[in-house]
Amino acid sequence: MFAKSKLLLLAISLLAVAFIAACGAKTETNGAAASSSPSPSASPVPTASASPAAASKTPAASASPAATERTITDGQNRTVKVPANPKRVVVHLYAAELTALGVKPVGTNLINASQVLSADQLKGIEDTGATAPSAEKVLSLNPDLIVLPDYLDPKDIEAMSKIAPTVVLKYADDVFTRLRTIGDVLGKSKEAADWIAKYEAKAKEKKELLKSTVKPGETAAAFISYQDKMLYVYAGQNLGTTLYDGLGFTPPPKVAELLAKNKNLPWQSISVEALPEYAADRIFLVVNEANADVKKRSDELMNSPVWRNLPAVKNGKAYVIGSNWALYNPLTLDMLLDEMPKLLMK
Repeated sequence: MFAKSKLLLLAISLLAVAFIAACGAKTETNGAAASSSPSPSASPVPTASASPAAASKTPAASASPAATERTITDGQNRTVKVPANPKRVVVHLYAAELTALGVKPVGTNLINASQVLSADQLKGIEDTGATAPSAEKVLSLNPDLIVLPDYLDPKDIEAMSKIAPTVVLKYADDVFTRLRTIGDVLGKSKEAADWIAKYEAKAKEKKELLKSTVKPGETAAAFISYQDKMLYVYAGQNLGTTLYDGLGFTPPPKVAELLAKNKNLPWQSISVEALPEYAADRIFLVVNEANADVKKRSDELMNSPVWRNLPAVKNGKAYVIGSNWALYNPLTLDMLLDEMPKLLMK
């Protein structure tokens, strides 16, 4: 009987200590949360989301700001509990977005990240696999949050969900909606809003700089000869974001038709014969020098009568650019605001 009473007293004591510790933790977290309220910012690209995605897509799991986790609905309408302040994040494809927000992932697909991040920015980041994250590698990194694009195989997404809270993003979202969404998921909504505000201010500055070079209403279009042997014209994303939203060029009529149907359309395949219909006062051709087949087809295009007879080519306003210009992420868009005006003003 004495032994049972002693065990009962010990259990009560432990419960009391746990309760006091929990109250203390709650008070401390309340103090930290009060200093980080998000600040919304308008998007330079018209989308259905005119404010940070956190406003409607990611309701908190609890009304208390002291919560250590939140419940959000991701791009696949999955309900996911995520840590309020994740520390060890694994991402597939979105390393540039995390870098823009001041967050270094513990793991990502380096084949993609290395095209955007500097050697210094890549230090300490582990490679988790090229086409899909390796479950074994990700598990070894002990992540507290995983962020993936929705084009991955459902089996890969399910495998990641068994390792840590996994948020799936809509790959088709424009880069600003994507940045806001990731910012909310990471508890970095203010950083996302600040980055977009700086981008908008920089774009305005560059437009002003180009006034002496680019005439009002001047059109521009960008193309790429891709590895599937097709020719594509860029629309509302990638280079289209910089040309039409960032620097204020007017899209040629055929591209304007594409944008009217879908503002977020990345590109449209066209035939070489149709190229003159999409041509503009200034044209850009993306060439992947590292791919011999693509380089060969691009050279053939530029030596063809179709290309040589384009007004922009004849007027010296056709530009050949590297494949790194065609990437679609915050860091590339910021880089293009610096490099494209330099090219245009040569």
